[in-house]
Amino acid sequence: MNYAIDTHCHLDFIPRRMQAAVIQRALSANVKKIITVACNLEQVGKCLPLTDEYDFIWTTAGIHPTDLGTDIERDLEQIFQYAKNEKKIVGIGEIGLDYYHDRFPHADQMAYLIGQLNIARQLKKPAVLHCRAGKFAGENSEVFPNMMKALKEAKFSNGVMHCFSGSYEEAFRFLDLGLMISFTGIITYDRNEELRRIIKDMPADRLMIETDAPFLPPKKYKGKKNEPAYVMEIAKTIAEAREMEVDEVLEVTTKNAERFFGI
Repeated sequence: MNYAIDTHCHLDFIPRRMQAAVIQRALSANVKKIITVACNLEQVGKCLPLTDEYDFIWTTAGIHPTDLGTDIERDLEQIFQYAKNEKKIVGIGEIGLDYYHDRFPHADQMAYLIGQLNIARQLKKPAVLHCRAGKFAGENSEVFPNMMKALKEAKFSNGVMHCFSGSYEEAFRFLDLGLMISFTGIITYDRNEELRRIIKDMPADRLMIETDAPFLPPKKYKGKKNEPAYVMEIAKTIAEAREMEVDEVLEVTTKNAERFFGI
């Protein structure tokens, strides 16, 4: 049987005393590779020891749009140095635009995004992209056009739209730019029929799976803390949407992730 890769989780958010058990449950569930994603400089420092301890765990370096600092030049230089010098940093992320929490001016978010896309290009590493609109339908919906504009201006296509939650049209516009799209447990919820329609129609070679653990548990585990083992629920839902066997979904998504991240 093919194995799964959780391409995006946050193991550093899980209490240290519980991490080993969470990782073991992932292995037992046939999740053989994990990428634990950093959202700020402090988290990079917390994730790297995990990558030293486990040869099947990798991490990223990036500053999330809700975690911006006060000195962009210094912050970007630190991201560059981390990503350049640490072998188990396989991407720049999580970076992007967040108009949901809206903690920082949109111009500042864009400056950090462009700066980190430039680092990704310079170091030939993929980017893990966060793009989230407002809390209500239509609110701050310019976040997706703004992300597309940034990617076009930067001529950047080596990225994945993490935890995609946009529309059918937006998904295919990102695919037209050359991006990958990754899906979380939100696709298992009844209300997200449009996401399952995207999954059904999109090219298989652009598809990846992730948990975003400990957030966004699949429907089966609603009310619980999410963890990498549950990525199998996402694979099952994709199999249903695409009318494939689960093992076929694992084969495709694992090959995509290994190619994209070089793991």
